[in-house]
Amino acid sequence: MYFFYKKKLKNENMAKVNLNLLKLKKNYLFNDIEKKVEEKQKNQNLEILNLGIGDVTLPIADSVIEASKLSLDELKSPKTLKGYGPADGYQFLKKSIKENDYKDIDIDLGEIFVSIGSKYTLGNIGDLFSADNCVGLCDPTYPVYEDSNIMCGRKNKLFYIPLLEENNFKPRILKKHLDIVYLCSPNNPTGTALTKAELQQWVEYAQKTKSLIIFDAAYEAFISSDEVPHSIYEIPGADEVAIEMKSFSKTAGFTSLRCSYVVIPKKLKTKENISINELWQRYINTKIGGIPYPIQKAAEAIYSPKGQLEVKAIIDEYMKNTLILKEGLNQIGLTTYGGDNCPFIWCKTLKNLTSWEFFDLLLEKNIVTIPGSGFGKCGEGFVRFSGFAAKETIDKALTCIKKL
Repeated sequence: MYFFYKKKLKNENMAKVNLNLLKLKKNYLFNDIEKKVEEKQKNQNLEILNLGIGDVTLPIADSVIEASKLSLDELKSPKTLKGYGPADGYQFLKKSIKENDYKDIDIDLGEIFVSIGSKYTLGNIGDLFSADNCVGLCDPTYPVYEDSNIMCGRKNKLFYIPLLEENNFKPRILKKHLDIVYLCSPNNPTGTALTKAELQQWVEYAQKTKSLIIFDAAYEAFISSDEVPHSIYEIPGADEVAIEMKSFSKTAGFTSLRCSYVVIPKKLKTKENISINELWQRYINTKIGGIPYPIQKAAEAIYSPKGQLEVKAIIDEYMKNTLILKEGLNQIGLTTYGGDNCPFIWCKTLKNLTSWEFFDLLLEKNIVTIPGSGFGKCGEGFVRFSGFAAKETIDKALTCIKKL
C-alpha cells in the first residue's frame, strides 16, 4: 500500500500556497538595496558611505550591558533561575514602562504587551481583523504596513493617504470611510511629525467613524518639539480608538537584542464588541513564548537614572549628526524636510531625477541612500537620508555630494 501511494503521488504537486503571498512585490525594498551595494563592492575594496542605514551605529549603553550580564548570572542558580516567561512580558518591565513613558497617562499594566520588536507586532496585529476591513496607509510609508495587510488578504482594501510636499508631508483625512488607519509619527521615511492639533483631528475622525488607529511611535524618543506629542494617548479619547507601538531598537540601540512594546487599551472593541486587548493576549499566547528574561532586564535598565542619561546622550549624538547632515545638504542646494524630531531626512532629488536615478548617481560615489519611491508612489522624486550614520561618514559623503 505504501509503494502504491508513493508511485501515485510522485508527479503531483505538494501543498497549496497562500495566494496572498504571491500578491506581494517580488523583492523587499531593503534587500534590493543590499544587493545593489554588494554588487558595487564586488571585487573592489571600496569604502561605502551608508547614509541610508536605519540601523544603529553607536554602542549600546553600559547600563544595558551590565543589566544583561547580571541577569545571565541569575540563570546559574536554581534560586534565581528563570524559565519560560509570560507572553505579554514580565511585570517589572511593564511597571517601568508605565512609570516612565506613561507617568501622566492612565495606562494599566494589563494594557502593555512586551514584544520581540515593533516589526513583529506591526506584521501580526492585522491578523486580529477581518479581511473585509478598509485600511488607510500613508504614502510614502514603511513597507511592512502594506505587506502585512496584503498577506492578510486586504490588497484590494488598501487606500492610500498621500503625504505631499505642499502639505509638509502631513496626512489629510480622506472622505473614504476607513476601518483601520496606520499613522507613524515621527514619520519613517519623511522625518516629519504630527503636532497635537493634527493628531487630535485623526482621533476625532476615528471617534466619529468608529475607526481604529494603529499608531507607530518607534521614533518618539527623538522628539524635541513641545508641539509634538510623545504618545497618542496625550489626546483625549485616544484610548477609545488607538493602539500604540513603541520600540527600544533606535531609542537604546536594541536592533540586535529586539525588544519593543504595544499598548492596547481595554476600552478598544471590535464592531462585534469583542475586546481587542483580550484577542491580542490570546493571539500571543499561541504565537510567541515571551521575550527572553535577559533582554527584558536590559530594557528595564534603560529607565534607571544612569540608563536614562546614557540613552539621552546616544539620542543627542544621533540628532547632532542629523543636523550636520541636514545643514550640509541644504548648503549644497538640496531641498530637505524632516530631521527635526526624527533622525531621517527626506531629500528632493537633483535635476528632476527619479528616486532610483538619484540613488544610483549617489551610489556611483559610494554613497548609499534609500529611494523614496520604494516607500510608495508619492515618494517618487525623493530619497531618504539617515542621521544614524557616524559623523565621519556624513562629512565624507557631503564632500562627495558637493562634487555632483
